[in-house]
Amino acid sequence: MKTLKIPGVDGPKRPDGRGGARKGAGRPLGATIANGAKVPAPTQEKAALLALWKAEVGRQFPDLVAAQIASARGITHMMARDDNGKWQSVTDPIKMAERLNAGAEFYRLTAVAPSAQMMVSVMDRMFGSPKASLELEVTQAPTELSDAELAAGLVTLLDKLKKPEDAP
Repeated sequence: MKTLKIPGVDGPKRPDGRGGARKGAGRPLGATIANGAKVPAPTQEKAALLALWKAEVGRQFPDLVAAQIASARGITHMMARDDNGKWQSVTDPIKMAERLNAGAEFYRLTAVAPSAQMMVSVMDRMFGSPKASLELEVTQAPTELSDAELAAGLVTLLDKLKKPEDAP
């Protein structure tokens, strides 16, 4: 296998002394957070905020899951006028039947359509994302091919990986 040489990067050191490693520059070898290396303040802040975020999400996890499932299924609410004429949310099936039988001016239904995207998100979290597969027919080992043949094969493979625009 050939090593790719990049002009100006892999070449010899510049004669004016610029570039290359400098003595004493950078983090000492072997220095890690575990053995006492200083953690930059922005990194410490980010870690603290992430810990707070995880704690809050953990506290509200059952409610968040319920909200995701409700969004995936869609939501329907029944509003009905109470005795004073104000709109109130109705959840009792007996009161729902009373209001529905009272006439259209006494109730109002609202709905949020089911979210297919949320359903995909819930299913992916539960079962993992589906794996994409591609049928390949290998007729020769890559070591037997020239660079041009390998490049042509790669282009063909990348074309197969692209999703067709007019897929059913």
